[in-house]
Amino acid sequence: MSAALQNRHHERLRQYWESLRAGRAFPRESEIDPDELDALWPSCFLISLDDVTRRIGYRYSYLGSELIEAYGEDMNNPDVVMRLVSSAAAPMVKRFNEVVEAKAPVIDESEFVNARHLHIRYRTCMLPLGENGKVTHILGCMRWRAFPCDTSHQDDRSDVHVQHANAL
Repeated sequence: MSAALQNRHHERLRQYWESLRAGRAFPRESEIDPDELDALWPSCFLISLDDVTRRIGYRYSYLGSELIEAYGEDMNNPDVVMRLVSSAAAPMVKRFNEVVEAKAPVIDESEFVNARHLHIRYRTCMLPLGENGKVTHILGCMRWRAFPCDTSHQDDRSDVHVQHANAL
């Protein structure tokens, strides 16, 4: 997939978010309509925040099918589902924290080796949702590409990040 198409997905999500926020700091989670995001929705995720999840890790309340494919996981396995739904061990937690603290969009580019030993390079757009100045959810879109990797030198580089806060 071309970089222009990937960026188009992020730009489309940002424009949707901007239209919903209508001058407020950010829109509410209840305003998100997956039908309006039709072709984007399989590349999207929704993170729910509350006191419990902040102590044990953010949790995905939605994880699109294209993201599950990026992780190379089998969603029919309940253990896999639980691991993917909890973001406690994910390197993205740092970026989620940035969205919450800044109360602003964050772009993240990084890479990791998935469960099928493919090298995944991705770009993620993360947008705050909430009300009364408090972020309650994060809406994101992740576009990615897979590359073969040398498993004899398998290197999980998920901690390598290039972050552009407020780049939207």
